[in-house]
Amino acid sequence: MNKLIYGLGILTFLFFSCSSSRNTIATTQEDKALLSAIKKLDKKPSDNDLRNIITALYDNAAKVHLDNIEMYSSLTEADKWDKIIKEYRSLQHLSDVIKTSGTASNLLRPPAYEAKIEVATQNAASAYYDLGLTYLQHDDKESFYNAYYAFKKSQRFVPGYKDAKRQMDFAYQKSILNVVINPVTDNSIYYNSAGWNRFGNSFENDYLQRNLARDLGGSYSKNAQAHFYTDREARSADIDADLVVDLTWVNLEIPIPYTSRYSRNVSKQIEMGRDTSGHVSYETVSATLYITKKYFTATGDLESKISDAVTGSVLDNNRYTARFDWQQEYATYQGDSRALSGYDLSMLNNSNYMVPRKDDILTELYQRIYPQVKNGIYNAVRR
Repeated sequence: MNKLIYGLGILTFLFFSCSSSRNTIATTQEDKALLSAIKKLDKKPSDNDLRNIITALYDNAAKVHLDNIEMYSSLTEADKWDKIIKEYRSLQHLSDVIKTSGTASNLLRPPAYEAKIEVATQNAASAYYDLGLTYLQHDDKESFYNAYYAFKKSQRFVPGYKDAKRQMDFAYQKSILNVVINPVTDNSIYYNSAGWNRFGNSFENDYLQRNLARDLGGSYSKNAQAHFYTDREARSADIDADLVVDLTWVNLEIPIPYTSRYSRNVSKQIEMGRDTSGHVSYETVSATLYITKKYFTATGDLESKISDAVTGSVLDNNRYTARFDWQQEYATYQGDSRALSGYDLSMLNNSNYMVPRKDDILTELYQRIYPQVKNGIYNAVRR
């Protein structure tokens, strides 16, 4: 579930569906018919058929927009002004096209709508400003978030309208989510059955928790939609959490390395010399490698659960999987060492290999799973 709290916000459709309303027009089929006829008339000024229908086409196009304006004017929602302005801009666009046409301007004298657009724009700024004030009366994050966007809309219509900028900044700060990330816990069967009560530095220092809080923006970004804290940071700063992130290993398997043994015959032709005619003589040398392979595959499933800090309801729950493959080979041989390749020789010198420690393996799993968890939390919390 992305965009946890505000995805279903009351004003979402208001703020995004018409975000560019000040620069758009509502083009109808009647508009297209009129504009097409004007283009044709400009190319053929003597076309009497077009001249005779231009006025009717304009009247039809204008009526559609004026009827829409009348209908929208009866609405009570603030976004009615987005729609009304769009219709007036369409009417103004038709007037501008006609005025710049050498032929249509001789037939029509459409009115200008700049003054009506200006009035509607002021009304829109006022309506969204009042809506923002209404939301500020409710002391909750969602209302502050909606207030922020209402004041932002007011500013878009009329920059500097009243104190909308100050109110917008205030509402934004009040809407910021405080997200507390708890330490990683482990409920995996393997962890408990193997008696691993300590994982070394990676686990004890809450590597994943601290880095998530930092990389997701911490509490320092002025423009962040959410501030992230570890549980210790939140307690120290006396922060009241809005959302809580719980991270739990639900399946962690770090097996003892498996051992397999096999042999491999190798051979190689080596140059022995040249006779007096320059002909090269070769000898085939061979050896048998006795190879021991140590290997394992460590896997882990980490559950990320995001809950409402007040109600405890789970808002987002995802499981991420990481895998770490490790293997080492070492060998002995019998036969002629000249038959061995560079890789074969490296296996002969690899008898002092080290199996990764448990905390090193866990670190490897962390590093593989970390981007998934970070992106999951970011996408869930962002608005």
